[in-house]
Amino acid sequence: MSTMVKRVVVGVDGSPGSVAALRRGAQEAARHHALLCPVHAWAPPGGEAADAVYPAPADVRAHWERDADATLARACQEAFGTAGNGARMLPRTVRAPAGMALVACAARDTDVLVVGDGGHGPLHRLLHGSVSRYCLRHAHCPVLLVHSADDAP
Repeated sequence: MSTMVKRVVVGVDGSPGSVAALRRGAQEAARHHALLCPVHAWAPPGGEAADAVYPAPADVRAHWERDADATLARACQEAFGTAGNGARMLPRTVRAPAGMALVACAARDTDVLVVGDGGHGPLHRLLHGSVSRYCLRHAHCPVLLVHSADDAP
């Protein structure tokens, strides 16, 4: 594995844990002079299976995409304020299950993947699985797990 880090990919869902991960990811990006890549993965309300059976109209899909973009923008705003973080940043939203999307976005050995410790609670993890656990098991790059308490002043 290469020791040079070129991209720091951060999973962002808007939770306090993901905002803490975004701040930590920005620190790592600055330390390595790397590109910061905040990623928000999303799925239609009701999931992909429901959307496949009852496809939503184009205007509804556009609303979902705008909502995903807004979630990512709010998290970046919360993490860095209006001034930004000073790092080169390439945020993106991806329509896919979160764990799979993050592992795919951080596919290079010069990437580092940063994820929060989970912000949706035990019921969500029971129904949808743990994104951080998925990333730890499947990523081909180093994974940094950030606990929300790690970001406390």
